[in-house]
Amino acid sequence: MKQREAFKKRAAALPTVQSRPQAEKRAAVDAPKKEKSKKAKPTPAASVKNVANFDYKTAKQSMANNFGNLAKIVDHMKKRHLEQHTWALTLEEILEELQIFDLSNKTKQWLREVMPNNPRLNMSEENKYIYRPPFKITNRKSLLSLVKRHDLDGKGGILLSELAECIPNADKTVQALGDAVCTFPTSVNKRKDKVIFYNDPESQVQMDEEFRALWRTVAVDHLDEKKVEEYLQKHGIESMKDLAPKKTAGAGQAPKRRAGNRRQKVHNVHLTESGVLKDYSIDKH
Repeated sequence: MKQREAFKKRAAALPTVQSRPQAEKRAAVDAPKKEKSKKAKPTPAASVKNVANFDYKTAKQSMANNFGNLAKIVDHMKKRHLEQHTWALTLEEILEELQIFDLSNKTKQWLREVMPNNPRLNMSEENKYIYRPPFKITNRKSLLSLVKRHDLDGKGGILLSELAECIPNADKTVQALGDAVCTFPTSVNKRKDKVIFYNDPESQVQMDEEFRALWRTVAVDHLDEKKVEEYLQKHGIESMKDLAPKKTAGAGQAPKRRAGNRRQKVHNVHLTESGVLKDYSIDKH
């Protein structure tokens, strides 16, 4: 008993530090992380509130305004090209010439991202823009060479509306070419237009007026190929049937194969030759 009392006194005199359990330490460390994750994740009610605050009409209106400003810029650059102002401009200089000073930084950034990809604008290394016409022509001589090259390459004619974006007074320039080109009226996207072809003098053939009159009297606009063929057969004129494409087997039909003499494989020939097997199919009597 005396020794036990002495041990208690020594133990009470020694300083002790109580250590926390490992689980409590982990809980204390993970508590701030959980609070941060709870703050970061929006609640369903908050997400619904954000969607409710989003105005689709305002967003559509802003995009429409952006494209409207882009169209104004392209039209202004085309006007400068037709006035032979060939030096490039930055976006800020273009907006200054257009007297547009109320654009937000977001709209300007959108224009900087879209303008380099516009087919009617060229951007230099100094982030300056210049108009890109459909064709590189400057005068009547370059226009004639362009129309002639189109004819040689089989590209057909050139629309007058496209020429109007390249040179000023495109109508007068085309008229100055005279008989070197042919002009025909046409319609593109429900708009009246004209198409210019090269008038090759080597391809002109002189026809008698009698043949021209016969050509004008024959009208086949209301006839299809079948009715034209019936008309030719009625008047004793055979149509070109040999030029019609031959019918081939459809996707679901297998091609027909020619029947041939197939040789049947004979088994156990070595047994027959050795005399073990005998053939009783032929009556020897």
